[in-house]
Formats: sequence, structure tokens, C-alpha cells
Amino acid sequence: MGVQVTALGIFTTEFAPQRLAEIFNERILHSHTVGKDGAHPSVFAQTLDEGVQRISDRALAGSYNFTTFKQKLVLKGPDKPPRQISVATVRDRVALRALTNVLMSVFPDSRIPPAHYIIDEVADLIAPLGDDYSFIQIDIKNFYPSVRHDELLCRLRTRIRHKPLLNLIMQAVSTPTSASKETRPNTIGIPQGLSISNVLSSIYMIKFDEFARSRFAYFRYVDDILIICPTTHAKRNFRLIKGRLAKIGLECHRLEDKTKTKIVPLSQGVDYLGFHLAPEVTSVRESSYRRIIDKVMTVMTGVKYNANHAKILTRLNLKITGCIFDGRRMGWMFFFSMTDDLKQLQRLDSFIAKTWRRLGMGQFGSPKRFVKAYHEINFNLTSTRYIPRFDEYSTDQKIDLIATMKVIDRAVVANWAIERINRNFFQLIRKEVAELEKDITPLS
Repeated sequence: MGVQVTALGIFTTEFAPQRLAEIFNERILHSHTVGKDGAHPSVFAQTLDEGVQRISDRALAGSYNFTTFKQKLVLKGPDKPPRQISVATVRDRVALRALTNVLMSVFPDSRIPPAHYIIDEVADLIAPLGDDYSFIQIDIKNFYPSVRHDELLCRLRTRIRHKPLLNLIMQAVSTPTSASKETRPNTIGIPQGLSISNVLSSIYMIKFDEFARSRFAYFRYVDDILIICPTTHAKRNFRLIKGRLAKIGLECHRLEDKTKTKIVPLSQGVDYLGFHLAPEVTSVRESSYRRIIDKVMTVMTGVKYNANHAKILTRLNLKITGCIFDGRRMGWMFFFSMTDDLKQLQRLDSFIAKTWRRLGMGQFGSPKRFVKAYHEINFNLTSTRYIPRFDEYSTDQKIDLIATMKVIDRAVVANWAIERINRNFFQLIRKEVAELEKDITPLS
């Protein structure tokens, strides 16, 4: 009974009109994503009070209906089918975010730990071990599309008894994703790309995770599983995990498929969450390393098409150092600050410095350095000025950045109303931060 009251209480709180308005203003208002109805968040904002009241009334009464999700296809590689991403309407994004908050409160054990924590734990575990231990790395095939709705509902019912809440969750996963006017309900799988997707996939895996952790040194990040065990037990343990996954409708790639599913001795190392993990060193995975080279090259070669050298240097420095924005640490170097391989960072710095000079940009200043950013992040983060803290920018600093990035005379920007300055600054930083987030995805 206590669980039921708790779930119902959280549901009522998160779907109160005032709370829904907060969710919209904090998470959705400044985005430019539109769903199948084509409505921009700014349109929803014009009748916000009426819109959130309607969401609240219908959700709590059990009569809320989601609009068919818009289909977005994301290329994964030349030999792989594209990933289908579901894009909800603004109204549905508000409801889905509130629903995500409910589920994370009711299932606090479903929160996916930050990749940093997992990497740190694995690195500490394998450091003293030798090749009498092996990695078992398992890649689940089509994880999100394979989730069975009956199994998911069983997991949800362990802590939720309130029917309107259960129906709302199941309706979210049953809503079709289509480029056309598809209306047939989705009977299997969790739509990818929604705010609710990750928490539902974690809830689905709770019992499996408990089983695996009781038997192995086991780590999972969404559909990537890593186990460290004695080499003599590795094949047997792999068969056990494969069988347990099959019981909940999930299939992993076979060992002989030359996929990410493999058993290898610790000394060989594995690529996991953007890192290469081995007992002697934790380094940045080669593909992640090449990715950041491509990113900084894209910025630097912009000098051929853009005479605004100050803007290019500002963007390049942001790629190198990352930033702190909205209370979060953003960027490539923050993610990979756990690397032990400083030679990789030194090579990056050398490459950038040489390319900058070759492009004739030395007269406009020097780019910042990855090695310096690494040291500031690891040893001086609380007081560093090397890494921008956009949350703490003064009005003068905001004016300077707007003038640089938009190529507007500083005096003109300084005459803007403070609301306009803040709005333009926020929009600029949101755009740059979105690029920083892309720099570290996909992780696996």
C-alpha cells in the first residue's frame, strides 16, 4: 500500500499544472525540436497556462493521448541500418518529462550511473589483475526495439498500482513512430530518443542486473555489458548471461560474429564507453580520439570561409576545454579527464598548434591546450579560470561573447536591454553546448 501511495503522490505532484510549467520553462522552451504537429515551443508558450492545465487534467484522469511520434533516422555507419529516433510534440515532451521524473523517483535504482563512475570502478578492479582474468564484453542486439511490453508492465507493477499512471506509461511505449500517418499501436520495443526511454530500459533490466551483480563483477551501460571474471569460467559465464537475456526477449551477438561481443584476456584490453581499458593504462579509444581531431579540424578550417578569427578561436578553445553551464560539466575533456595517457593529449596539442600556425592564425592568439585543461579539471577545478563557467558570467562578459560570436559592435550589444542580452547569450551557449555533447556521442 505504501508503494501505491508513494507512486500516486509523486504522480500527482509532477503533473500539477505549476510543476508542468516549470518543466516546460526549464527543459523545453529554449529547444527548437518540433514533433509531428510542427508546433515550436514558442507557440506552446503563448498559451502555457491553458496547455499545462489540459495535460494535468487528462493525465490524472487517465484520458491523456500521445500524438504519433515523428520519425527521425540517424545513420550509424555505412554497413548498418539507421537508428530510428522518436520525436514527440512539445505537449507530449512536457508529459513525458514529468513521467520520467515520476519513474526516477519510484525506481531510484533505475538511474544509469555516469559513465565516469563505471570507468573508474573497472579501472580500479583490473589494475592488479593478470591474464588469469578475462573481459566478457556483450553487445545486445536491437536493445530498445526488443523490449517486451508484458515484461515491462510486470516490472512496473512491482511498485506502481495506480491504473491511470500505468496506462499513461504503457501508452507512451505503445504510441507509433512514423513518417506517415501510422496509427497502429507499437506492440514491442521502447521508442528511442524520448526522455522516458532510458529509465524504462533500466527498469526493464533491474532483475537481470541484480542476478548478474550477485555472481560477477558486472557493469552495464544501456546495451553494453562488461564482465570481469576468471578466464577459466569465462565461456560458461557467457552462456549463462546469454540464456538469461533470452528469457526476457533479448539477444546478444555471437562470439564468432566479430562484433563487440567477445572474450579477451585483460592484457589485450577492451574499448568501453569511449575508453580503451587495460590493467596498465586507461586511454581514450582510438575512434574517440580521431573524432575529436575531426571536430577541431572542422573549426580551424573555418578560417577559409569566415573572416571572424576571434569567433573561430573562441569556438576552438571551447572544444578544447569544455565548459560549465547550467551546473553541468560539458565537453570532450571533461568526459575523458580519466585518461592516464597524457601522451595522447600532448599529440593533440602539438597537432592543433602546428595546424593553427600553418593556417596563418598565429597573429590572432594561441589556442588553449588539452594538457592544461586536463590538469585544471583534475587538480584545480574549483578555482580555475581556464575553463569558462558560463553560469557565473557577468553582463560585461556576456556582451563580449555576443559581440564576438555574432560579429556585432560591442557598443551596440551594450545598449540592448538586459533581457535581450541574457536571451541571446543563453541561445548562443545552448547551441555551442549542444555541439560539445555531440563530440562525445555515441559513446559505445
